[in-house]
Amino acid sequence: LSYCIGLDSQVFDMEKLPQKLHLIEQHLRSDRCVGIKLYPGYASFYLYDDRLAPVYELAARYDKPVAVHTGLTATDNALLKYSHPLVMDEAATKFRKVRFVMCHFGEPWFTDAAAVIEKNPNVAADLSGLLERKIQDFGAFCEKKHFYIERLKGWLEYLDLYDRFMFGTDWPLANLGDYIAFTKEIIPEEHWDEVFYKNAMRIYHLKLEAMLDS
Repeated sequence: LSYCIGLDSQVFDMEKLPQKLHLIEQHLRSDRCVGIKLYPGYASFYLYDDRLAPVYELAARYDKPVAVHTGLTATDNALLKYSHPLVMDEAATKFRKVRFVMCHFGEPWFTDAAAVIEKNPNVAADLSGLLERKIQDFGAFCEKKHFYIERLKGWLEYLDLYDRFMFGTDWPLANLGDYIAFTKEIIPEEHWDEVFYKNAMRIYHLKLEAMLDS
């Protein structure tokens, strides 16, 4: 199956990064590796740090996106100043040849996330990590979270860039059925094919048809 090579807080050390570049490149050479995943909030670094330039050069050379955890973190010892979506603006401007994926659409900073995506054509986003656990009554959930859902939908409508958004769940933290229903709630039906399938196929260069045929 396809995967992104993750440089997470347990193994990521900016000072030792040069020693790991050959391992990163080894993964990127594989068709199964479709991108790089960074966790700046957990590992305490800024995306635009020049020390990341060699990583971004590899991503551009192999034409594979750099997915980034943005927005709230799962632990209270992580630092939000590193995971705020506005940080991606400087990285996307500085490293124009890199295709960035803003994971979780910067939740809950949708306004700032939308501004970054609107300004930078090399930034896409996924809609993962917006739900947790099984939802027992989806209608009641939507009513209770009306403020949150309407503002999320509003910024998606404002951008009108549905070719740059992808379905995602953060499974197993969220129920797949609930997340499909939630995504249909915030994405107009005429864009479901793009968001649920086509955009990820294009952005990550997935070869699902070949897998299905085999």
